[in-house]
Amino acid sequence: MGRKLDAREYKLLLNPQIFSQAPNLQAANAFWDRRIRQIVRIADPQAMPFDDDGWRLIRFWDTPNRDLSDNDLILRTRQDTKNDFAASGVRQATLKLRMPDQFIVATAGLAKPGDEEAGNVETKFEEDIGPLEVLARPPGEQPKVVTPLKLSTRNRFSLSSGIDLTPNDPLDRLDHVFALFPGVAELVGVSADQPDLNLAGGPLIHEYVFKGSEVALLEGAKAKFTLSIWCFDEPSNQPDVAEMSFVVKTDNGKMSGPVARQAYNLFNNFQDSLSGIIDQDHTSKTSLALPDRGSR
Repeated sequence: MGRKLDAREYKLLLNPQIFSQAPNLQAANAFWDRRIRQIVRIADPQAMPFDDDGWRLIRFWDTPNRDLSDNDLILRTRQDTKNDFAASGVRQATLKLRMPDQFIVATAGLAKPGDEEAGNVETKFEEDIGPLEVLARPPGEQPKVVTPLKLSTRNRFSLSSGIDLTPNDPLDRLDHVFALFPGVAELVGVSADQPDLNLAGGPLIHEYVFKGSEVALLEGAKAKFTLSIWCFDEPSNQPDVAEMSFVVKTDNGKMSGPVARQAYNLFNNFQDSLSGIIDQDHTSKTSLALPDRGSR
């Protein structure tokens, strides 16, 4: 079967226009008090709002031929920064395989053999859970999100491997990706003489991330919440993407029925209670950040 599941992450994409001021911890907690507290108090009346904030520079990459995204792969670079988004410190490259088939993902290997054991690569195997949605394209109309009458979820599995880059590590061609993550060569069928193997970057993302809120679940499990806000190209008072998510870790790859049911109900309560501010135009924030986001 391969790897054991590390965690399950429940993600809800929100209409970014509800955040009309510059993102900061005070505004994030005002949103928590106004919209989130009443949902989580059923599970944990003592749940507290966010107490940690961070700033990151993020960019997603692919070839003009979509050699990565067309094979269910996502390449991202990320750098932690100070609150002025001045680039400093270590840049990390993360490659993620994400698709609905658990066994394909669980048995895949992306990094170099031995790198994970040596601590050179951080690898996670998680289940990504979002609303059951379909991005429909009615004739002559803009694409729109369609949801079922009965709330449910769309489940996908993701294997992500992250490695720190040195200033001299190149990452502007597909063969550079193969050098960092040799396992991807089995998933992407390209030849060295194929044209357009250069990588193109999506918009530079200024990410505001708010963490530190935990909701106690059954059997000692916890739901750890994150509010992520993206501003494309430059910091802005009007964000481009907003997502509320929570992670529930497994117990050595397992999760009991009662805990899974409670987390499932909590996520559906979020869908129901926040229905008026859910993003009705997109199904994932990553799709908005790819270099070809305007052509799909």
